Amino acid sequence: MGMKNQPKIVQSILEKAESTGRYFLLEPEVYRLLGAYGLPVPRHIFWPKDKPLAASSLKKLGTERVVVKIVSPLILHKSDVGGVTIVRASLREVKAAVNKMYAEIPARYSRVFGQGRLSATAVADSIQGVLVAELVSYEQAGLGSELLLGLRVSRDFGPIITFGGGGLEVEFLNAHLKEGHSLAILPPSGLNRRKTARELEAVAVFGKIARKFRGRQALVKPETLLQAIGIFQKLARDFSPFDRRLPFTLEELEVNPLVIRQGRLIPLDGLCRFSRDKMEAGGRPVPQIQQLLEPKSLAIIGVSEKMNVGHIILNNVIQNGFPREKIYVIKPGLESLEGCRCVPSVAELPETVDLFILTLGAEMVYPVMKDLVELEKARSVIVIAGGLGEKSGTQSIEDDIRSLIRTRRQAERPAPVVNGGNCLGIISAPGKYDSTFIPEYKFRKPGGLPAGLAIVSQSGAFMLSRMSKQDRFEPVYAISVGNQLDLTLGDYLTYLQGRPEVRLVAVYAEGFRPGDGWRFLQAARETVRAGKRLVVYKSGRSPEGRKATASHTASVAGDYAVGRSLLRQAGAIVAETIEEFENLVKALILLQGKKIAGRRVGLMSNAGFESVIMADNLKGEDGELLLEQFSEETVARIMKILQPLGIDRLQDVHNPLDVTPMADDATFCGCVEALLQDRRIDCAVISCVPMTAALQTLPPGDRHRENIFSEDSLAGRLVSIFRSTDKPLVVNIDAGRWYDPLAEHLEKSGLPVFRSCDQAVRFMRKLVSSGLKEL
Repeated sequence: MGMKNQPKIVQSILEKAESTGRYFLLEPEVYRLLGAYGLPVPRHIFWPKDKPLAASSLKKLGTERVVVKIVSPLILHKSDVGGVTIVRASLREVKAAVNKMYAEIPARYSRVFGQGRLSATAVADSIQGVLVAELVSYEQAGLGSELLLGLRVSRDFGPIITFGGGGLEVEFLNAHLKEGHSLAILPPSGLNRRKTARELEAVAVFGKIARKFRGRQALVKPETLLQAIGIFQKLARDFSPFDRRLPFTLEELEVNPLVIRQGRLIPLDGLCRFSRDKMEAGGRPVPQIQQLLEPKSLAIIGVSEKMNVGHIILNNVIQNGFPREKIYVIKPGLESLEGCRCVPSVAELPETVDLFILTLGAEMVYPVMKDLVELEKARSVIVIAGGLGEKSGTQSIEDDIRSLIRTRRQAERPAPVVNGGNCLGIISAPGKYDSTFIPEYKFRKPGGLPAGLAIVSQSGAFMLSRMSKQDRFEPVYAISVGNQLDLTLGDYLTYLQGRPEVRLVAVYAEGFRPGDGWRFLQAARETVRAGKRLVVYKSGRSPEGRKATASHTASVAGDYAVGRSLLRQAGAIVAETIEEFENLVKALILLQGKKIAGRRVGLMSNAGFESVIMADNLKGEDGELLLEQFSEETVARIMKILQPLGIDRLQDVHNPLDVTPMADDATFCGCVEALLQDRRIDCAVISCVPMTAALQTLPPGDRHRENIFSEDSLAGRLVSIFRSTDKPLVVNIDAGRWYDPLAEHLEKSGLPVFRSCDQAVRFMRKLVSSGLKEL
């Protein structure tokens, strides 16, 4: 069967089902679908109701016993109503089993699912016949004897493939195994076979079935598993919600159980749902984002003569250097405000502005948007309005605005791109404006170190809080996207990955618009391919968190496990906590230019407990660091460094290295330099408990002679070492606020600092496992 004919065969199956009013397949149809794409299915026959069955048909199945399954569009869970049985492959026994099903299932259905749901007569009328299939004898290996292979369309990310343990064990495995070990979650494309195989290896059942297990040979070759997954990936691509070449979308296709017989995978039970629903795949107005982020002209509405939200925004725009002569204020009755020209209405704007900032209440947004669109007075709009899309009754306003813009774009007429609503605004260094409504005296914008950083956040408060805490890193852009009324997270990442001034994109996501997660993944791959870094913190993980997300930004969060797996596979570094998000952003900025050659880490401390704790954190769900021992030359060099203080008589030299509290600045840093120069070491985590009198860890003071600003101090030497190496190096300062000046001095000098050694090791573990080669 040619591959070109596969989609046509499946389309005909779906069309036939649709003609009967069904958007799901019966099991014989699922077998035909799977067989069309090359997945071996059990030998079987469909015996329609009220038609004869020939004994010769049973003989063709080739087994002494057969499985008989009821076929009805109403009965999807056959076992619950006695719709599955195993009998000898004789015409008499099969007929007896079928007649018993026909007689008993209608009443049993009513008992199981409730009499008010459907009458027994309706159930009886729905029965189309039975599927009679060979009884497949398969390998019995306990866990892993029955597998699950599935395809489903995620609201956020589109088609996804799942593989793991199946049968009755599915729910148990998902509930009791750590994420990533019960199921592999895979995209339909974007991963090569090597990376797909790596994802499968993490699944608990893989080691039992595809590797030797307690003297038993592997039950199935990894290549066979990859081929089966490849079939589902091709089905997902051919019948994708993003591809309009075929009219149907496979919403769900699941084989459970999938079993192993003589090294081959055989599907026993299957279900399939389909639709004609499609998602927006392309045609997004991404190039127009440039007018939004780098406008040459600007207008604002909602500015009071007294201080209000609009007036604060106007002041912030002016204070960031946007020229007053290119700012228009929509304000009847005034000629100027804050030195900017006023006009009485949108219609009287003297030009089409690149950016229009709309700060009116939610109920007043649509009339202004209608004027802007129909009169073609703006190329981009920021809708600040709080409550839009969240407060009861305002969802229709957003829908009306989307419809207004979509109609214009479909007619290929000019329409602005819209950021928001319910957003805090945008800060753009290239655009020389700040459209947030936080007064300057309440928020000091970051400055000092141009970081090539773009922050894209669904929450404006999250964005400003991170900027406030990391105020040394000046972002190129800080974008609060709000409800994603028009422009989405995927749109912004698509735009930013092509901007040369952006080297790191940090994203806070609560939920994606339908299908936008798929576009975000596409952009994530391009971002990483372009040599940029992408950090994502995804909230809305628990049922409670998803509920809060929906009420906060009027978007529904998707399945966190799916998002986490797909984002990681696309090259994003996924932060598990806010603190980790901040540490990742900070360290990736400071480590720019360093090279990741491998996972071999050098660990060093002046406290024994830290050496133990750091070693305890080498391995985790996000990756693994390798503890390679130092070369003989490095051991000898470190021994020589330790000799003058007699530390060589107290400690052996190994990795992790404990230099004891006796090590002074020169000794401590000499050991750091030695281990970093070892070819067996790819990266290093250096931890210091700074209370020892042997180290200079305090700023100058009356009661001591220490000076952390001296070049020969611990800080001065560490900074010099950091600047001279191309290996990733982070430092931990495990102490309280007296040692904040030391930590701040190191970070101001460019060295990433953590305040607990386990966090430092976990960061390095995630960094080297990210797949990045150069930072």
